[in-house]
Amino acid sequence: MPTEQKRETVARLKQAIESSEGLYIAEFSLLSANDMGELRGQVKAADAQLVVVKNRLFRLALEGTQAEALAELMTGPTAVVFCYGDPVAPARAIAKFADDHGGSIVIKAGFADGQLLDEQQANRMATLPSRRELLAGVVNGVASPVTGLVYSLSSLVSDLVFTLQAVGDQKAETAA
Repeated sequence: MPTEQKRETVARLKQAIESSEGLYIAEFSLLSANDMGELRGQVKAADAQLVVVKNRLFRLALEGTQAEALAELMTGPTAVVFCYGDPVAPARAIAKFADDHGGSIVIKAGFADGQLLDEQQANRMATLPSRRELLAGVVNGVASPVTGLVYSLSSLVSDLVFTLQAVGDQKAETAA
């Protein structure tokens, strides 16, 4: 029989699932409390939240959501990372932490932009450029030809001005 506290936990988890831009399911092992605190800090800096969950309660929270298929992966010591901004940055933070701490945490799956991500896809997110970097590349790509056109037109106008100045100087010399 579920207690009121468990119902509240499931409701909070369901609300976090629905309000996040994406989420990752990670399995961790042999992390000390200090390491877990460090990981939480790195994930928080990436605009996300790491929560260690009880698998049964998280399965209940997943029911009826787009990420419901993740319920079958809820085995072993599990942490869920709720991404509130760009889902790439938290994946990078987890991957960097795993590299620094001997693979003590592994992303098992994820959910981003309405799509389920298997282990390979979720881990590949850590290698992608962030949304901000992608937007900067697009702006650069659009601005580059425009900038080139402005410089070309500017050069033509400068050439015309110098030519008119030379003609004016030449007429002033012949008039004198």
